[in-house]
Amino acid sequence: MTPKKQTIEEFFQREKQYKIPIYQRAYSWEEKQWNIFLEDLEEATRSENCYFFGNILLEESENNTAEIIDGQQRITTIIIFIRALYNILEKKEFNENQTKKQEILSKFKEIYLNPKAKLKTVEYDDGYFENYIIKNSNSYPAQTLSQDRIKKAKEFFNKKLESKSTEEILKLFKSLKKAQILSIAFNNKKDSILMFELQNNRGKELTNLEKLKSYLSYQIYTYCEKESCEEKLRKITKIFEDIYRLLKDINFLDEDRILNYFNIAKFDFNYRENDDEKNYKKELKKAKEPKDKVIWIEDYMEELKQAFIDMKNFGQLKSDYKDYLLDLNVWEVYPFIIKAYEFFREDKKNLEEIFKALEIIAFRDKLARTRADLSSRLNGVLKKFKEKKDVENLTNSLKEICKNQYWSDKKLFGADDEDENSLRYIYRENSKIALYILMRYENYLRKDDAKTRGYKATKDSIENPELEHIAPRTEKGEKAKSGYETYNDHFREMYVDCIGNLLLISKRHNSSLGNKPFKVKRESYKNSLLQQREISQFAKDKWDKKAIDKRYNKLMQFIKDTWSFKE
Repeated sequence: MTPKKQTIEEFFQREKQYKIPIYQRAYSWEEKQWNIFLEDLEEATRSENCYFFGNILLEESENNTAEIIDGQQRITTIIIFIRALYNILEKKEFNENQTKKQEILSKFKEIYLNPKAKLKTVEYDDGYFENYIIKNSNSYPAQTLSQDRIKKAKEFFNKKLESKSTEEILKLFKSLKKAQILSIAFNNKKDSILMFELQNNRGKELTNLEKLKSYLSYQIYTYCEKESCEEKLRKITKIFEDIYRLLKDINFLDEDRILNYFNIAKFDFNYRENDDEKNYKKELKKAKEPKDKVIWIEDYMEELKQAFIDMKNFGQLKSDYKDYLLDLNVWEVYPFIIKAYEFFREDKKNLEEIFKALEIIAFRDKLARTRADLSSRLNGVLKKFKEKKDVENLTNSLKEICKNQYWSDKKLFGADDEDENSLRYIYRENSKIALYILMRYENYLRKDDAKTRGYKATKDSIENPELEHIAPRTEKGEKAKSGYETYNDHFREMYVDCIGNLLLISKRHNSSLGNKPFKVKRESYKNSLLQQREISQFAKDKWDKKAIDKRYNKLMQFIKDTWSFKE
């Protein structure tokens, strides 16, 4: 293990082909890192000193290949940058003759791009990398998030270099090929993976899913029989490839959240991703024999892949309650969703019943505005659900939680109107949940209306949805327009922000109304959302305390009916 100082050009001039091993992370750099990369190179063109790119850890082999253990993001970016340089230079005019231009371009290809690709990326991205970067072709689209980043990196460098002169581009290339690295080589697979693990633990910004990939790969190398080791590792790598493809179609959770919710679903709510005494590493240790550890890893990975498939299907499911759960975004429900798919994957009716029950507890948690830990209350419910695999039992368990002081009817719906924690003033505490309530109320009204039945109101169907104060907010001392209650301190405190005075409305409609008289507002409501048309049922000429109280009482009854478990 002798460190070797060399230039980038010397590094790539070797007969070696560099490979990114299958346990490594895929390409993860984004615009922030590309900008730093380019700025550092530009700074180097103005300095007499060579730029230092850092350490590159390698695992050498006897067949003219070397695996990159650390530094693959930099090396991959260099090749992408070289491709962009080549493409732009090919279009540029040279002050020298055309022969000189061809000599420079030929050297580019010979050292960095052709005849044999100098860099092979992680297996599931390599076909795309070779096609899009090495061969400069667009014959098939990006299928993973890392392939998207490869594509965007090339586009980024193309755009940046297009605005530069030929002389500036050649200076950048000169700085790049003279830049220095310190390469450190290992000759043992197990040691190289261990070194990668140590690099991860030094604070590198890997995702938890990437850390899982490298950790399980190391365990396979440690405990698997030699003759089946590569096959087992390829199987796990293929699962990760499938997971990364699935992630492109999941836009409501990132990879680490899904991983965390899967582990909570598999173990319990005491699971802690960054605590080795409370995460998957502790569970793996329970398998004593090497073959049992390998079996545990294989089973775990199959289950994890299925969880990602289920989350993709959940996101694409046409279900009102699925949409409601995504709007509320209470994280504690996701482990239940993962388990629900495991038990009732093909039973849409049971899934919808579970989503409905989870939406009630999620909504109540949003209303509770408490520091009480919902997850600790749900731990026993989750364990029981895993044992019973029964929808009614789950619903009854959640119903019991709703009898608790923090999530009970009395706590949520029973506060006196004078109490600032009353649902009457939810707008002041949480305007988003007030908007959610009125969106649901709109859909409740639509179900009973022949013209709108089947047409659901959503954040997408209403242009920039907002909350309108029917009796407008006014500055103290400012005279209100006609048609409203007298604006005294009591009215401002008890009625202006009351949910009975709030209305779902589009931003454009809201802006057009401002503080206009009630009669003008009421006329504008006639051909809009049902809850706006409904205002005329509460008041004809004057929007006063009586009208607001009447509407508040109706909304309160709707809330109780919608977010209570049936007895």
